[in-house]
Amino acid sequence: MTVRRLRTWVLLSLLSLLATAALASLGFAPPSSSEQWAIWAVIVGTFLALCCGAVAARRPGSAATPFLGASAAALLAAPLTLAAGAHALAVALAVLASTVALPLAALRVVPKRPPSRLLLCADLAVGGTGAGCAVAAVAGVESAQVTAAIAAGTAMLAGTWVLFEVTAGDDRRRVLWLVLGAAATTLGGMLLFAAENSLPMGPVDTVVATSAVSLPFPLAVTVALVAPRRADVRVVIRGATVLIVMLALSAAVYEGVAAVWELVVGSRPGKGVPALLAATIAAGYQPVRQRVEASMDEMLFGRSADPVETLTRLGTDLTAGAPPPLWLHTLRSTLGVPGIALRQDGTAVATVGTMDDGHTTRTALRAGAEHVGDLEVCLPPGHLRLPRSATAVLELVAAPLAQALHAARLSEQLRVSRGRVVTALEEERRRMRRDLHDGLGPALTGIAYTTDAAVNLIATDPERAVETLRGLRADIGDAITEIRRIVYGLRPRALDELGLVDAVRQRIAPLRAADGRPLTVTIDAPQRLPPLPAAVEVAAYRVAVEAVTNIARHSDGTTAALTLDLAAPELLRVTVADSGQCTERWTPGVGIQSMYERVEEIGGTLTIHTTPQGATITADLPLVIPA
Repeated sequence: MTVRRLRTWVLLSLLSLLATAALASLGFAPPSSSEQWAIWAVIVGTFLALCCGAVAARRPGSAATPFLGASAAALLAAPLTLAAGAHALAVALAVLASTVALPLAALRVVPKRPPSRLLLCADLAVGGTGAGCAVAAVAGVESAQVTAAIAAGTAMLAGTWVLFEVTAGDDRRRVLWLVLGAAATTLGGMLLFAAENSLPMGPVDTVVATSAVSLPFPLAVTVALVAPRRADVRVVIRGATVLIVMLALSAAVYEGVAAVWELVVGSRPGKGVPALLAATIAAGYQPVRQRVEASMDEMLFGRSADPVETLTRLGTDLTAGAPPPLWLHTLRSTLGVPGIALRQDGTAVATVGTMDDGHTTRTALRAGAEHVGDLEVCLPPGHLRLPRSATAVLELVAAPLAQALHAARLSEQLRVSRGRVVTALEEERRRMRRDLHDGLGPALTGIAYTTDAAVNLIATDPERAVETLRGLRADIGDAITEIRRIVYGLRPRALDELGLVDAVRQRIAPLRAADGRPLTVTIDAPQRLPPLPAAVEVAAYRVAVEAVTNIARHSDGTTAALTLDLAAPELLRVTVADSGQCTERWTPGVGIQSMYERVEEIGGTLTIHTTPQGATITADLPLVIPA
């Protein structure tokens, strides 16, 4: 067992003994009618002992634990000293516990208090005013007690304000719990004061009610120390404040109208008037409540989102080429929401903050008619929907976000496409190097050796030299054939001899359908095509031939249509279609991948659409190749 845990057990044991002894003292020496506050001291002291135990167990080493323990011990010791006849000491202990020990514990709810002279001054002020309260209570001077109590409350309020100003995040939430506890205790005290003046209450009833009113503040201190995020204190404060304000406004309106009625008519409103007043208040309740909630939201969650400011900040991010997480960070900070996510094809592209899947709203992002993604926003705590100002912001930024997301997608596709093109070029270079090294290289080497042999044989054996030269001629013919094969692999000879249309017609003429029947291909092309760049002409040839070849392999039809046309002044469109059913699914193999690579290499696009009724391959090839 560690020393810290041992101290915790010793503290809890002492507080338990004190609580037991204080409770027993009420039985052995019942307090007089003027000393009923001893019951309050036992109830609140026992509750403080429980709070001290919870803090010591969950937050060992907290600076607030000794002050909570001292407050509980002082309150529990007060009935014991009172039973022993030390009335002044008992009163002093009870007052010091309430005005010094507990407030000092409250001012230490932050685990690591920022160093601040103002906080030190607040501690000293709380201690001094609390001591003044104790002296005034022992002396029995009522006016001094009231003055000292006001000073102690002011010192505590000032300390809480300073602590709120020097903290942020979770630490500020802890301070808000103090505000909530103080507000609940103050409101309870006001209600108790009104009840004492209007309801018959005995001494014990008053003491029990006072004890109940005194518990919210130490409870708030404990929650702030142990579990500040168990609930969003801002939502709690907002709901409580809105409820109190609306109840006060409703009562004020009702009583105000009734008072004016009585002043004018000379009597209280009769039958029917109260019902009419209630109906009027009910009709205006919801609009007023929404305005009060908006005001509380602005104070607790930040000011309403400004569409123009949001669009300006987002435009700066987009212009600077910022990544999607920075876009979302700008939106989240402006909207004041817990989290926001950007989704594309059902996958989160970027997420900022925390998301609650069951408490979100989604805005579709469209670039023209294309759905490019969704903007998912986590609703603020306590909200069933986004505020109208936030909805207006989302509607305003949806279009530029969609365009930016679409541009990012195109950039990524371009990057992938360029990678494929580079890979294809490298593979083409590797193929040429292999062909030259393995085919043409040995042939030329053999020709060189044969030439040397023929030179050596001319003087000694002319007939054999002639035979060697004839063999050399055959080797040179084979080398020429190999060179032509390599050259034709780069650019078919038929393109230069026949032109694009006739070259395609010659290449696909021998093709047959999957069942062996001849494949009839109808070619529709202009009488004269404009001069095409060499790369575009080769790409159109390769795509047309490969597409018709795939139809021959995969379709059960015997007819196909090939169309070459100028879809735009600087765009050649190659379309290949058939009307037969696909015998097997088209899968991206070497041929299809080659078509994609050739088209993308010159900046074009290729689409393949297959249905049970046939397949259509369309390639759009720009006549001006981008650099």
